[in-house]
Amino acid sequence: MVMLKAMDELAAGPAQQQLGALMPYALAFLAMDGDEYASLKQGLRTWAKDDPIDALLATVVGGGVAFYLAEHEGNPNCPTVWDGILYMATCLSVGYDNNFPTTPVGHAVAALVQTFGPALSGMAFDDTAATKQAAELAATQAASEAAHVDRQILARLDDIVRLLEAGR
Repeated sequence: MVMLKAMDELAAGPAQQQLGALMPYALAFLAMDGDEYASLKQGLRTWAKDDPIDALLATVVGGGVAFYLAEHEGNPNCPTVWDGILYMATCLSVGYDNNFPTTPVGHAVAALVQTFGPALSGMAFDDTAATKQAAELAATQAASEAAHVDRQILARLDDIVRLLEAGR
């Protein structure tokens, strides 16, 4: 009974308005077909792997600006862009600061960065995609050269075996 009363109060209060404000975003997300969604995910993965430090900085600065824009009017703990950026930086790990979201958009930005931010910060010092491709190409070329040398050695050994068998 208490649970039903709490749900009724929640449905009639500001939380309902906040959820309503997020509804257009949820509907747009749900309206994407499978190919668009897959393309979006692959694009984000590629962007993050192309240069992990750039992706991390863009997430912190861009997320911080977005957080500030969402929060600065109603959140006394977010009076400057730097407060938003600091909050986003904390979202990469523990998410702890004297600042926290108070608007639906602020909550959405924080949830997004808290979900993917730790993975981005974990790969910040990984090699870029171009560096990894160059290393893979060099390894492939080295393996090809080694295989060529192995074939030459094998051919030479075959020649030696033929000579030895002919001399019997």
